[in-house]
Amino acid sequence: MSTSISPSPDVVLPCVSQWGRLERNDDVVMRRTTPSGLEVFLPHTDRDDWAAHGYRSREEYLFWSRKVCGLACLQSLLHGWTDVRLSMGELLAQALDWGCYVVEPSGTVQGLIYRPFMAWVNARFGFDCRLVERTPIHVSSREVRPGQVLIASVSPEIRDPATPEPCRGGHLVLVHAVHGGVVRFHNPSGYTHNSDSATLPMRVFQRFHADRGILITRPS
Repeated sequence: MSTSISPSPDVVLPCVSQWGRLERNDDVVMRRTTPSGLEVFLPHTDRDDWAAHGYRSREEYLFWSRKVCGLACLQSLLHGWTDVRLSMGELLAQALDWGCYVVEPSGTVQGLIYRPFMAWVNARFGFDCRLVERTPIHVSSREVRPGQVLIASVSPEIRDPATPEPCRGGHLVLVHAVHGGVVRFHNPSGYTHNSDSATLPMRVFQRFHADRGILITRPS
């Protein structure tokens, strides 16, 4: 399927929840289990939470919805920059085929793995991707402009900016604008009030940032 590009490079990108609906994000519970790790807990789910988003079962939704923050960022770009409309389940199937996630026999998941992801979205959707490593946000954010965004690795604790000594990394957000030392981003696991175009001072964002991510440019 070809990618259809809308005419304006300054189009507003929608915010996509990794749990399917932004209001669902408020139900998510994150608990620190180790100095560097978090567990995510979801309350009761019903068919409306998973079937409409392309999952084959409740169990598949519960397993993968905790891990598809990067695909939620991609879905935002597809909905804002192209006419491609794929459900989360369909995107996940393609991502698995391309090796963007690797499921170990133990059930542990490796991913999102950047290089296979970059190869996939370039080949499939025509997005130009550039890996960013060991680069703080005040440097990488210089590349953010209309038509170019940063999928940034941060801690999921960024939904609670006052968290003391947060983890760094483990979650992906979509940085789509930076102005006056303020970072504006979509957070696939943010609360209802701070997921869609959340804003943080750059120094606060950096506390959660792992100094890595992917710059993605819209096709011309």
